[in-house]
Amino acid sequence: MKQKIIFIVSLFIVFYSVSAIAENIRLKADCRQRPPEMMYDKKTRTCSGPLIDILNLAVKDVGAKIKWARRPFQKSYTLLQRGRIDILPRVIKTKERLEDVKYFSAIGYQVKNILFAVKKGHENDIQKFQDLKKYRICTKRGTAYFDQYNDDTSINKVNSIDDSDLTRKFLRSRCDAAIILDIKAFEKVMKSMKSDDYAYAKYQYENKIGNHFAMSLKSKHIQLFDKIDNTLKKICDSGKINEIYQKYNIAPPLTDKLTK
Repeated sequence: MKQKIIFIVSLFIVFYSVSAIAENIRLKADCRQRPPEMMYDKKTRTCSGPLIDILNLAVKDVGAKIKWARRPFQKSYTLLQRGRIDILPRVIKTKERLEDVKYFSAIGYQVKNILFAVKKGHENDIQKFQDLKKYRICTKRGTAYFDQYNDDTSINKVNSIDDSDLTRKFLRSRCDAAIILDIKAFEKVMKSMKSDDYAYAKYQYENKIGNHFAMSLKSKHIQLFDKIDNTLKKICDSGKINEIYQKYNIAPPLTDKLTK
C-alpha cells in the first residue's frame, strides 16, 4: 500500500512539473501595423487584431504564452532567420524563405491585386509588365510581391525600409512608380502626408495570398510546431476563426482550397 501511494505521488509530481514547465514557455513574436488584421497601439504598447488573438489562442492551447514586440517587417524577418524571435504573423510563402522558416497551415487566403502607384496623369505609362523596366520602381526591401517581379533583376528597384519610407521617396520623385501590396497602408501614409497626387497604373497583378504564420527553423521551441499547427487547424475547422474576426467587425479570410 505504501509503495502504491509513493508511486501515485511520484506520478503527480512528474505531471505537475511537466505542466509547470509548459506554462513557463515564452515564445517571442512580432507584430506590425497591418490594419485591420494586426495593429499596434503606441500609447499602451500593445498588439491587437485577429491575427494576434488567433496565435495567442493557439499557443495557449499547447501550454505556452507569447511575448509580443513591434518592429518593421524586414527587421522582424531578420530576427526570425536568426531564431531571435520564434513566430511571425502574415509571412508570404516563397521558396526562398523555406530555407529559414517553417510555415503553419494557412488560416485562409485573400485575393489582393498588386498595384503600381504613379503620379496623376501617368496611369497609362505602365500597361504591361515589360513597361516596368522603363522606370524606377519604389519597392519595400524584403517584401515578396510575385515571382516574376521578385526575380527580375533588370527592373530598377529603389529599396525602401517601410511604407513611410516608400511613400516619401515616391512623393519626392526618387522613383517614378511604387509597387503597392497593401493599398490601405499606402493610402493612409499618403493622407498623413497631406498628398493626393497619385493614381494607379493600368497594369496590375492579381495575387492570391495564403495567410500564414511562420516559425523560425532556429527557434529553440521548434518542437512545438506540430502541436501549434494542429491547434490552428482546429480553430479554422471549428469556425472559431470567424468569431474572432467578427469581434473586430472584419470579414474572415476565404477558406476554400488554396491554389498555391
